[in-house]
Amino acid sequence: MVKIRHRFLACGLVILLLVTFFPGLALAGGIEPAGQAVVAAAGEKPAITLEQAIRTVKDNFAIPKEYSRFTSIFNSYDGRRTWSLQWNAPAEPGGSFNANVDAMTGEIMNMSTWKPEQRPQPGMQLPSISAAEARQVAEKLLNQLAGKYLPELQALPDGNQLLPLYNVGPVTYTFRWQRVVDGIPFPANGVTINVRGDDGQVSNYNLDWTREPLPAATGAISPAKAREVFNKTGMLELQYYLQPPFQPLAAGAKRPVLLVYRLAHPSGGLIDALSGAPVDLGGGRWFDKGGGADGMGYAGEMARKAASSHEQSKPLSPEELQEIEKAAKLISQEEAIAAVKKWVDIPAGLTLRGANLYADWQDPEIRSWNLNWSSDKSEPGKPNYMSARVNASNGELLGFDLPSPVPYETDQGGKLDRQAAQRLAEDFLQKVQPQRFKEMELDASSQPGWEPVIMKDGQNPPVQYFKYRRLVNGIPFPGNGVNITVDAVAGRVTSYNLNWGNYAFPPAINILNGQQALDTFLKGRPLNLSYTQIYIPGGPGGPGQGKIHLVYQPLGDPGQPASDMMDARTGQFLDWEGKPIARQPRPYHFNDIAGNFAEKEINLLGQAGIFGEYGESFRPAENVTVVSLLRAMLMVRNGVWGYKDLKDEEILKRARDEKWLQEDLQAGATVSRELLAKFMIRFLNLERAARVEGIYKVPYSDAASLSPGSLGYVALTWGLGIIQGDGSTFAPNHTVTRAEAAAALVRALQVKP
Repeated sequence: MVKIRHRFLACGLVILLLVTFFPGLALAGGIEPAGQAVVAAAGEKPAITLEQAIRTVKDNFAIPKEYSRFTSIFNSYDGRRTWSLQWNAPAEPGGSFNANVDAMTGEIMNMSTWKPEQRPQPGMQLPSISAAEARQVAEKLLNQLAGKYLPELQALPDGNQLLPLYNVGPVTYTFRWQRVVDGIPFPANGVTINVRGDDGQVSNYNLDWTREPLPAATGAISPAKAREVFNKTGMLELQYYLQPPFQPLAAGAKRPVLLVYRLAHPSGGLIDALSGAPVDLGGGRWFDKGGGADGMGYAGEMARKAASSHEQSKPLSPEELQEIEKAAKLISQEEAIAAVKKWVDIPAGLTLRGANLYADWQDPEIRSWNLNWSSDKSEPGKPNYMSARVNASNGELLGFDLPSPVPYETDQGGKLDRQAAQRLAEDFLQKVQPQRFKEMELDASSQPGWEPVIMKDGQNPPVQYFKYRRLVNGIPFPGNGVNITVDAVAGRVTSYNLNWGNYAFPPAINILNGQQALDTFLKGRPLNLSYTQIYIPGGPGGPGQGKIHLVYQPLGDPGQPASDMMDARTGQFLDWEGKPIARQPRPYHFNDIAGNFAEKEINLLGQAGIFGEYGESFRPAENVTVVSLLRAMLMVRNGVWGYKDLKDEEILKRARDEKWLQEDLQAGATVSRELLAKFMIRFLNLERAARVEGIYKVPYSDAASLSPGSLGYVALTWGLGIIQGDGSTFAPNHTVTRAEAAAALVRALQVKP
């Protein structure tokens, strides 16, 4: 569905441009306050007028008066017609309200609103309403807008939703209902509603509902038969897995390689429940997995650092001398160019414009020459640029890229079919990489190529793409391999890129066998009879029009993180970093805090995934340790990701970097009430005020027992309502319990600067 929305937005932009240059396309009549409406194509008269669409939205949502700039677009896509309505605030600080209304039924399909957030530092956000109160708001809107769909909607559990407390805007609760027809789930269909935790307002509403008739389950194969097909088809594959890079490696460091079982079949694990065959997802077909959390999601950042300078008069460091020694063993620029010419003809008219020698940021031990050629002017049918990479240690050709002379806009077919193009690609690989070619295989998921034009029946595409993956000890290693492109019109290789690292591969011993892996995988993600929609690029009914299939697919528990990959030894499902999903941050629902004075505060921190050292037990009467409290403080400030499994020593280091920990303490030391006061004031960045002498008084009879320099911290925590001692006394040496620490931390979060 995301791809459909992207096309929808792109279509809207095109329409706006058409209106700009062809005002005659503007729709006459209707309501046009400060904006205009557009019909995408002639003859598509909507059953719902623009005025009716606007009134429907305003009858169900309160649109701020300051959002006075209004625009509307009429769209037709994938057999649907919708009014896209947008209200914006013309003045600073801005804001917007967007809604899409089905132009045939008058239903609100989705709504989203945004307003700028001005949050003072430190900006910790605590929800004003509970999850239960937010659900009531969501259910009211669900009944209001999608009441007729309720018989086929099933609420998904939301207990796995982390509640962030750090400064990224207000807390948002997400609720989802999944479509279920005669007991068969349709994961991609349903309703999703987001409710803000600060004011209880709905910030997003989305209805995904396929109106096409659903295939009857009559004649569907049995679950046992589906499992047999899943097994015989080889859906799971033993692979070596390399964690995707998200930061440069230190010199000499290597990313670990894991042995995993992975769902790697081209069908994506879908088995047609009527035919009993794996679903064909070739030709760019795809399906929406639905609104579950994806444990394999990849999000990271790339960074590269390079700087060097020296003065003749200063001595060189051992590291600098080592680098000079390495550089002396590398081939020259001229030798690198010769290495390219050995395998590739550099087109006439191209001039070398750039050459740089660099260390691979993924593997600093690999040094490469990067060469770029280009021409001063473009000539039809001739390449105007070329790039190449050469291993600077041994002259190995790592890759090159040439533009295809065949314009993508043409419908000219290729002279080579898929088999002939593959033979050409493999002839090239056998010449350039004779040994490594023996250690690779064509990736079954390798697609012939993507073309923006539909080829005629029997016509070969002008460009063919191939992907070969590395084999290690006969085990596929998709993280390494070769990508190669063949110009099927000119009959030549136009790009070749090798990715082949030097890694330590664990032996395939003490691992689950294929049957054990299958049983473990399907236990965690059993094959369920379900509906899915297969989208076909350029298919009938418009780009992306999808056909509904009744399928068996491996589905995990709704609302829980899902993964296509398991550790081959332990059978644990892994995330994209190769870490067990079971160890990912999650909310905790503590079972031993009922009736505790800090029950509310502990619950809040549990929802945020904090203080989960003992799982679902909190142990409120146990003494809190320095590292446990500091870890909780870091999680509150920076989010729970990355801190849950951080070693104690690193927690202490980061707390010192934040200036929270200034005492010489061990990770397992207990926390006194006086130290707790210092931690909380430093956490709030108020230490400078706490150190001012001669201005503080406290209502404690034992104030004289405070350590020198502690009065300001104690006074501020009393005045701000963070720590109140035992009433008449502060008892600075009192050992703080986990419940007391949790209460103080949440109270500190409630302090408004």
